[in-house]
Amino acid sequence: MPRSDAVQIGYDSFKVPARNGNAFSEGNIVRFNLERNMGMADLANSYLEMEVELVHPTNNTDALKNTMPMVSLESDIGASSLIEEMHIRSEGRPIESLRHYAEFAKIHYNATKSEAIMNKRCRLEGCAKSYMPQDNSFFTNNQPIASVAAANSAVNGITIATNNFGKAIRRKVCLPLLGGIFTSPRSFPLMGMPLEVELIMAQHLRVIRVCNIGDGRTSVRVADQAAGLAGVELSTVYIQDRAQFNTPGSNSAAGITPNSVTALTEGEEQLNQLNNCWFRPGQVVRILAPAGSDIQANNGDYAGGGINRTIQSIKVIDQLNNVNVNFLGMIAITFTTPITGAAGGAGSTGITIDTVDATTAGLPLTVVGGGADINQGQFGYQVFNPRLVIQKVIPPPQVMSQMASAISRGGMNMDIVSWTAIDNAVPAGQTNTTNILPIDLSRVKSIMSVPTNTNVQDSVLNSNAIQGANLNAFQYQYQVDGKLIPDRVVDMRVERFPVVLTPLNDETLKPYRIGSFVSGFHRYEAEKALRSANIDYTNTNFLTNNPSTLNTITNNYNQTEPGSWFVGRSFGAGVGSSKNLVGKSVLLYLNYNTANNTVGKLIKNFVVHIRTISLDMNGVSVFY
Repeated sequence: MPRSDAVQIGYDSFKVPARNGNAFSEGNIVRFNLERNMGMADLANSYLEMEVELVHPTNNTDALKNTMPMVSLESDIGASSLIEEMHIRSEGRPIESLRHYAEFAKIHYNATKSEAIMNKRCRLEGCAKSYMPQDNSFFTNNQPIASVAAANSAVNGITIATNNFGKAIRRKVCLPLLGGIFTSPRSFPLMGMPLEVELIMAQHLRVIRVCNIGDGRTSVRVADQAAGLAGVELSTVYIQDRAQFNTPGSNSAAGITPNSVTALTEGEEQLNQLNNCWFRPGQVVRILAPAGSDIQANNGDYAGGGINRTIQSIKVIDQLNNVNVNFLGMIAITFTTPITGAAGGAGSTGITIDTVDATTAGLPLTVVGGGADINQGQFGYQVFNPRLVIQKVIPPPQVMSQMASAISRGGMNMDIVSWTAIDNAVPAGQTNTTNILPIDLSRVKSIMSVPTNTNVQDSVLNSNAIQGANLNAFQYQYQVDGKLIPDRVVDMRVERFPVVLTPLNDETLKPYRIGSFVSGFHRYEAEKALRSANIDYTNTNFLTNNPSTLNTITNNYNQTEPGSWFVGRSFGAGVGSSKNLVGKSVLLYLNYNTANNTVGKLIKNFVVHIRTISLDMNGVSVFY
């Protein structure tokens, strides 16, 4: 038998805490030092570990925390959205500067998405399959308990425990890091190149998403209020749309799990509407009603219209013993103060309740007059105890000796696949855009250009700040060194037309729907760009995953569902190939339809290229 040249390599693992603190939030910088004494590291299998709590640092009392609606992170990239930029240096020399980290993560994780991978990422990275409470791992569930029946209909039936409702928790996440250093398959010699890893945390409102049934719909319809109400009914509303909170069956006792006479059985929680309800005691909500109603009479007392109220209790009305048959099985929300002017009023119709101020881009509810016990707090997040979990490689002594000899001769080189971000701003109303890309890199593999909507970016209702959008695009083509590529324009007019229509009020979004048609030529170019960027894509359905309210193109602006639209071009003819763009002009012609071209755009161009890190006796050098 031939002699084997295989060597035994030992493995170990250790944690590197942040050197500048243990609690971080919006705009903070988290720094890690990977020192020489850490030896050889397998950074491709290392990851970032931290605890995340979706509570603003100023929400420092239980009462203030309870006023806030249930929120989560971006469902498709989870805690990766918290990283705005990542910078890696070695003894002061920049190795990588990865701007728009979350935008690149959107492309990477949507392109490689599968059900099995998504299940794992939901457990480890803070992702979710929807923005509904049953998929939210950053909050506990409401705990329904059987209440004591009383004479009034508003206090009968299953209720939410006043001491055990949905609350924000610290949840540990484990994130694999993107970029060249942390995806290279080769072990990294920290004993020769110590690293400083710097993470800049993202803005609060650009990564937080409020719970909704899909497409950013947070409003819930409420049953009409009859005339002549009195007592506790003046402070109570009944939620009409039971399907969005997973209520099976009808208004009968057998249709509710558990019903008013059956104890809650373990495993049935996901079938219970209170368990999946995004309201909780102490929460401040906004109640809206059209002109001419009792509720509308108070609209002038509050910013943005409507009236704000604090929830006192939440129950499911008894299906067997309730005297008002119109509300059997419905969720009853009772407020601390009446919502109508006085007993015996004319009643209200067309009532909805909302968790945020939809008139001001989803900002917290602010009280101008009386009514709510307290204002809502602020949307935000906090990160605690961030640690880099490093996988250490322990090679045999002879391998270390050979490596030291190579370093002394200047022969220790490592290639990584990294990206550089270049921004182009396009004003609203400009139809034909010419975007200059000053690349000047010697080994470019692909370009992925991601247009984002610059309108209404700081909102918990959309992902405009970090998600690519079609924005009524018409066609595109690149020009490199005076030559148009591809040699014919990529037409994208078909992507204007939706596949789906707006769901009915009492229906949730179906998981099998696709956002829009994708142009075949566009898909082909995107696949090549992804492959050249070392992204092993499994699907491209995410390219135009737009809101379902696409009955007109004007609704194609706010990005409310997961996905990321981009245009791209590959510059590698095969595996490992690239193109030298030093001293060559690169332009992107991206044209938009003239109709409804009303939003500004920021095109974030990710130039994926090869960098060589060289280590010799004089230190570290980087060539790109």
